[in-house]
Amino acid sequence: FAKWDALNPVQNVVGTNESGNTPGFQLFADDNLKQRPGWISTNPAGGENITFALDLTPNQCYVVYLATLRSYNLGMGTMTVEVRDYGDKRDGTFNLKTTTTKKIDSLWSAPISVWSDVQVTQDGTPGCTGFCEVTVTTDPLVVGRNGNKVKLLTLSARRCSHYHETTLH
Repeated sequence: FAKWDALNPVQNVVGTNESGNTPGFQLFADDNLKQRPGWISTNPAGGENITFALDLTPNQCYVVYLATLRSYNLGMGTMTVEVRDYGDKRDGTFNLKTTTTKKIDSLWSAPISVWSDVQVTQDGTPGCTGFCEVTVTTDPLVVGRNGNKVKLLTLSARRCSHYHETTLH
C-alpha cells in the first residue's frame, strides 16, 4: 500500500480560521523543461507556511513522506514539517492524537539537484492513523547561504511495517 496525494493546500487548518497557505508559497515549475511543478517559497525571512491533508483509512499506522528538492546550490533553505494526527474523522470531531515535527535541510553535498523523499514520521510509531494535516513552515535564511529556496513536490504515505492495527482501536 502506498498513497500519493495531490499537493492541494487545505482551505482552513483544523481548529482555526487560518488559510492552508501563506502568499509566500507559489505553485510553479522552475526547471528548464517546466516538468516538475511544486510549491516554492524563497522568502529570506522564513515564516511562510502551507498545509496539506492526508485522508487515509482510519485506525491504521502510516509513515508520511514529503518529497523536496535537494541541491548543492547555496540558495537552498531549511524548513520545519509538522504532522498532526487526528485519527478517525468520520464522527465529525477532530481530536488531536499526536504531533510529529521534523527539520529538513534542502542543501546537500552531492553535486546534483534531485527531488528526495524525506521520511517525516517513524515506522512503527503511529504518527498518522487516518486523517492528518501536514504543515511546512520555512525557516529564516541560514547564515552563509545566498538564498532560502524550499520546493515541495509530493506528499505520500505507506502503512507502517512494524505496528499492529489492533493496538489503535
